[in-house]
Amino acid sequence: MHDIIWQFEHSVECNSHKSFAWAFWTDVSNWERLEGKAVEWIKLHGPFAIGTSGATKTPGQHPYTWTITQLEPERSATIEMPLDGAVFCNIIMMESMGPNRTQITQRLSLAGENAPDFAKGMRTFETSAPQGLKKLAKAIESAYNTV
Repeated sequence: MHDIIWQFEHSVECNSHKSFAWAFWTDVSNWERLEGKAVEWIKLHGPFAIGTSGATKTPGQHPYTWTITQLEPERSATIEMPLDGAVFCNIIMMESMGPNRTQITQRLSLAGENAPDFAKGMRTFETSAPQGLKKLAKAIESAYNTV
């Protein structure tokens, strides 16, 4: 693997037990609801496990395929999306901050010999990822408060 040429990390906290937050996040149907009209669909082809692939279809684009490459249940997951000569990596990490408080961290990166060709487009995540994590935290809290 080539050196990482772009990386971005952001964290939020939510009022939820870590195991509930993890179960909510690993339910891919929640991703689709949170993304709204930004995606047509998101599919996981099997269980949320190492080696399982999935795909995301955005309006007007061909589906993007991705694979779960690392997993520590209730702690972290790494999802890699191959690009032409590059790899986009999305890592989600969860840490308990108390009985009903969880920190969710998302680390995004781009590597590969053609990574510079994609870097400018990836920088949009520096704005959208924090908004997405905030939306995720609110959705987890809302669901947690109904159980």
